Formats: sequence, structure tokens, C-alpha cells
Amino acid sequence: MAALDPGEEHTRFTEWAKRNGVQINGVAPAKFVDRGMGIVAAKDLKKGDQLVHVRSTSLITVAHPSIQALKFPAKTTVHARLAAYLALSFTNKGGELTPWQAVWPSEQDLETILPIHWPKKLQDLLPNAANVLLTAQRSKLEKDYLSIHSLPTFSHLPKPLFTHAWLLVSTRTFYWEYPDLPPAHPRLPKKRSNLTADDCYAMVPFMDYFNHSPRGCDPAHDRSGYSVTADRDYSAGEEVCVSYGSHTNDFLLAEYGFILEENACDALALDHIILPQLSAAQLATLKEDGFCANYTLSPSASSSPAAAAAAAICHRTQAVLRLLTLPHRRYAAFVSGTDDSAADQARVDAYLLGLLVKYERQVMEILEEVEGLDETASEQKDVLGRRWRQIRRIVRGAVGTLGGG
Repeated sequence: MAALDPGEEHTRFTEWAKRNGVQINGVAPAKFVDRGMGIVAAKDLKKGDQLVHVRSTSLITVAHPSIQALKFPAKTTVHARLAAYLALSFTNKGGELTPWQAVWPSEQDLETILPIHWPKKLQDLLPNAANVLLTAQRSKLEKDYLSIHSLPTFSHLPKPLFTHAWLLVSTRTFYWEYPDLPPAHPRLPKKRSNLTADDCYAMVPFMDYFNHSPRGCDPAHDRSGYSVTADRDYSAGEEVCVSYGSHTNDFLLAEYGFILEENACDALALDHIILPQLSAAQLATLKEDGFCANYTLSPSASSSPAAAAAAAICHRTQAVLRLLTLPHRRYAAFVSGTDDSAADQARVDAYLLGLLVKYERQVMEILEEVEGLDETASEQKDVLGRRWRQIRRIVRGAVGTLGGG
């Protein structure tokens, strides 16, 4: 895909980044038609070349002196603190972050891309797994805004501005557990032993240009900062991506507003199909055994139907299907590992087949509704249509593997 000159603001930011602790070697920001911004190889690159290094003192984390000076209450989430700081910085024209802010997505950009901003009729057409994530996202945003708005320093902060900053944090941060600080340093959000993933956010200048690919470069960090090293050889002009982690397309859609055409980590969540089939007693059993929810169906490339079924249906799903279709002792033997219940597989598969055949009809109905959307929602219509067609392929593949034709 051809890369275009990104514009003067990106050139200015790149120079600002270099002056502020970012080493850039052989790569440059570029604009892609219908894809937004990304990173390209500015010359031929070799596997192992260090492409970017951002020193730890250039990161924006809650340990940053400017954020520490705001004296947030300890209960304020890391996400909320960073968002409030960014929102304040937007009101400070000519401040230290101004060149970086100039290249971030605008409010209008995010309103088009991210499902949290879509009209309800479009949100209702999201796959169930994406909608579950979206509901949690809305809840976190609301709680964070209320906690920030209750503080005198931020009581004047408009919600749209905070929301914009909050979503920038959500979509542009990297994982950082403060390796440059001692275990109980006062600038840590918690003692190191108590840190969770929600405490470990960092805004990393220039590195937030990289787009995601499951087979991209793996960002690495240590006490000196963050770096990206080439995972393979690249030709000049070729896009260079990083991996955000192992995520399904429903996660990528809800959190970032895009999906991948080829995603080895993709899977279809089955909770909304299976959980309604369970009685209260069965739900209690699954909770006690640690097998309640998180049921998935993955595409399988296996040439053997039997092997494909085993690979595509996760172990948790195999367990719940046995509870639904077999005597309790057979389920108990399976979850305890004393019996793989291979003799019961045909019965289990037949039950799942019935659920999937019914769901395939629902998928077709939703696809018809998506395809009937008017062109005022063309971008959302495109991504929804592509995602539901992916889901249809996963379901049809499983139906065929399970003997449904």
C-alpha cells in the first residue's frame, strides 16, 4: 500500500520527539489512503535493527512530575489521571505537549472510528463480544469522569474534552510497570507487588504511530525506556507494524475501531449462545468448578474433521457442553481430567451443531440489516459487514466440521 507524505505537523512532531529523548533509526511516519497514520521503513532494514528507542524520562506516566503535581486522590484510576492531565494540556496552547497533541486523532476522528461514539442503532449491530466490551468501556469512562469532575481542579472540565483525552489514553498507551522505580517508590500508583495491568499505562511519543499486526515487531521495555526492533527484513517504503498482543477482532473493534482481515488470534465468543441454555444449578456448578463463561470457537485449518473440532472448541466449551448433555458424573470426570470423554464427543458435537445452525440464521439476519444501512454510516457499515462475514465463515466452518453440511 502506497505511503503518502503525512504533512508538516508530523514533520514538526518528529523533530520535537528527537529533541525529547526519542531515537529514530530508518523509519518515518506516513499516511495511508483509507488507513490513517502509520510507520514505514525509510530505507532497507535488517532483522534486529533498532528502529525506535524512547527513554524512560520521555514517557508520560502517573509517575511523571507534572502529573504528580496534580495530587490526585489515591483512589483515582491511572486511566483517569492520565486523561485529566491530557485534557488540561489541551487547554494549554503552546505547552510542552503541543507538538505531540497536534498529531493525535481529533475528536471527530474518534467519533467516526470508535464504537463508543457510534449511534445506538449501529452499536446494537455489534457482535455480542464487542458489545460486552463496549458496555464495560462506557462504565469505566463514566466512573472516571465523575471521579475527576468531583475534584476542584477539574470541576470545570467539559465531559467531551475529558472523553477525548480518555479515549486517547485507551487507544495509545503501552504497558509499563515502572522498571525505573524501586518497588515502594512514592511515585508508583501502588506498591509494585500490588500493581495490575490497569495501573501500568504509559504514553510513548512516536511509538504510538505504529499500527497493529499479529506478526509485527514486539515492543520491549526496561528501566532505560521503550524500544522497537525489526522482527524481519523490511524494504524501503514497506509499513512496519508492532503487535498490541493476542486479541480477537471483536476486541480490536471495540477498543480500537478496526479489525484485521487475517488474524490468527481471532475467535468467536459463545457465551451469549450457551449461557441461556443453563439452569441456575448448572451455573452454580460451573462457577464452583471455575468453568463459567469465556467459551470460544476458533477457526481451524486442520485437514482432519475430528482434529478440527477438537482444536476449534476450547476446553471450557467442551466442559459446559458435557454438563448440558451428559450425566453429571461424565461431566465431573471430564473436568477432573480422569476421563477425556471421547466416547461422548458425538453427542456433545450434535448439541453444539444445533446451537450453531440456529445462530447462523441470526448472523444472516444481522448481515442483511447491516447491508441495508444507508451511506451516511459507510465506514461503520463497512467494518460491521466485514466482521459479520468473518463470523459467518467461522460458524459455517464449524457447522461443516461438526457434520452439518
